[in-house]
Amino acid sequence: MSTVSDALARSRTVLSICSDIFGQFRRCAFLREHGWLVLGSSSGHGGIVQFAAELVDVVVLDVDGDGAETAVIAGELKRIKARVPVILLVGESQTLVEGVVECADALVARLDEWEILQALEQQAGHFAHAARPA
Repeated sequence: MSTVSDALARSRTVLSICSDIFGQFRRCAFLREHGWLVLGSSSGHGGIVQFAAELVDVVVLDVDGDGAETAVIAGELKRIKARVPVILLVGESQTLVEGVVECADALVARLDEWEILQALEQQAGHFAHAARPA
């Protein structure tokens, strides 16, 4: 008989750091529906603290503005656990400051949940479990 802790031990864990509460809620719900254990933080500092304390397979970091603060956050995440992939979410017309891209393992469109899911699967070393609808 399997227990909840057994299920959690097999789960893939993503830390989502995003200051947009609505976007964070929507993204977390979508990822949970597709088998991810989702940890969330609405601030960079909180996300860094949580990242240092938890076992995380991959981080999704939503870029705010030009990404200056995001570059600092991503750099700190990489300093703490260099092998954990960091996926940066960006807007279509967003211009990023120098240094942001170098901290990322992948850049993904903020509003495309399926692309985010695919990047998570690739970065975490798993095959996609969901087919994108036509």
